[in-house]
Amino acid sequence: MKRSRVFFLSSWIVAIFSLFAMACPAQAKTVEIILDASGSMDAVLPGGQTKLDAAKGAVRKVLGALPDDVTLAFRAYGHQSPTHKRDCKDTALIVPFAPAGENRQKLEAALPGLAARGYTPITFVVETAANDFPAKAEGENVLVLVSDGKETCAGDPCAAAAALAKSRTSLVIHVVGFDVDAAAKAQLECIARVSGGTYTDAADAKTLADALGQAVSRPAAPTKTVVPLPRTDPGILEVQGADITGHTVAEAGTGREAATLSHVKSAVSLPPGIYTVTVGKAVWKSVEVVSGEKTVLRPARITVEHATLNGHDILDPETGEAMGSVSSTNASTVVMPGRYLVVFGEARWPVELEQGQKLILKPGVVRGVGLDVRGIDIATADGKKVTTLSASRSSFPVPPGDYVVEVKGQKVAFSVGEGETVELK
Repeated sequence: MKRSRVFFLSSWIVAIFSLFAMACPAQAKTVEIILDASGSMDAVLPGGQTKLDAAKGAVRKVLGALPDDVTLAFRAYGHQSPTHKRDCKDTALIVPFAPAGENRQKLEAALPGLAARGYTPITFVVETAANDFPAKAEGENVLVLVSDGKETCAGDPCAAAAALAKSRTSLVIHVVGFDVDAAAKAQLECIARVSGGTYTDAADAKTLADALGQAVSRPAAPTKTVVPLPRTDPGILEVQGADITGHTVAEAGTGREAATLSHVKSAVSLPPGIYTVTVGKAVWKSVEVVSGEKTVLRPARITVEHATLNGHDILDPETGEAMGSVSSTNASTVVMPGRYLVVFGEARWPVELEQGQKLILKPGVVRGVGLDVRGIDIATADGKKVTTLSASRSSFPVPPGDYVVEVKGQKVAFSVGEGETVELK
């Protein structure tokens, strides 16, 4: 999301607040670390380590540096149910609050048992974690959320964070995005922003450990009196490159429809708040409209050359759900920016799209010459069947890669390059 923002703040207010902050002593701090253990955390990093193992290492490093008197708890999510269960309440408080000096060994002992398995129910997790804190905890209450993806369940995590910020002024949410795509980053940034916290990107094990350490050890904010100034003027929401099928805009909290945008009308004036926007079969969540400002969404577009009549689904790699599809009759579609798997039989072509990107996939084409009605099977190098070529269907598009064809009991390996046609005679 792209924003243009203008802030007006008198210099004397800044000076008074700075003096007040310096005069305030350090406050007690209560911290809960929330670790993503969803199925996508099983992905392998370039160094050969899984994302979850890297995250466990980062937590261990932070534990070693924490002062003993910090009150600490540990929660995980996505670790109890496999992805196909679609468990949107998969979270557990693994280590309840106690001084870090007492909890350090308990937390370290709990880490090896975590396995990356399920969904990413961020909204439910944040709301549940807020209730973990002692009712009369003094000083700053801090949630440190580590996630490698966006919400995969109902609810809007940014709207939930905004509601918590209003009801629990001492609660701050710092967020670390671990190897996230564009849509996930925008959502996680929104959570941190509306709660008064910070967002940090982490691309690998080292930067994750550094980011997590900074989030946990960040000094508690001084006690302050907040006098809210009303900002009721509407903001503008625009969808650049809007699809001809349209985009429904709804209030995140209520689900009530607020507007419909399309290539004919791509912008609308809306009251300040958190919204959702449909993009094909997906929902772009945590879209913040700010008073007097413009929020711009730029969906991506994906085109597949040589698409088949039956089509190719575009899957969310974490949930396996189709976020769109293309075919020979409609070879192009609009999707949210992010990571996807484009389906070619049992083969998958992984892609990542940035905001506003127009990606053209040029699969190779495997063509059979002189085939009879029985046909021949084409499989990936690891044995997954892609298609059967025969007299009735003599060609099929495939992602670039290595394949095997079996003819009369003999397996013959061959490779296909991007945009290349390979004939099997």
